[in-house]
Amino acid sequence: MATQTTVHLHKYQHFEDLQLSAREFYALVRDMIAQYQYPDVTCTPVTLKEGGLFSSRRDYLRISRERYHYFLCASPFGRSFFISWWLQEDEHVAANMAKKIPLLGEALSTRLESRTYYELDTQLMFTSSINALITSAVEKVKLDKGFKASLING
Repeated sequence: MATQTTVHLHKYQHFEDLQLSAREFYALVRDMIAQYQYPDVTCTPVTLKEGGLFSSRRDYLRISRERYHYFLCASPFGRSFFISWWLQEDEHVAANMAKKIPLLGEALSTRLESRTYYELDTQLMFTSSINALITSAVEKVKLDKGFKASLING
């Protein structure tokens, strides 16, 4: 059974006439995350297909905490360069399975999906902190490379 995900956010930055190393950008982001010592946050390089079965592959940096994952892509596009990031949430497998139980399934699923204020607060801290951190890393690239303002920003 495939895991379903929900996309909560997608942002990007486009740079005209810039060549940049994706690995260097990923290292910058990993270093920034390490400096903040966020609890239970992992950074993992992943390779995802660009398209169908026989398509090329693209390297991403996955930044995760519990069911939440940022997928960060830094890549050339012709003479330009882009940085893109997606926030995804994995489905709650146990809650989805519980829904299939006759009579009690919906109530059990709701109970399994419920979260404490602390769980919601830490989820919000992770999602907002990592988004701000990636944005800050993008701004650092702009300053380091002499870009004045955003050309395109999603």
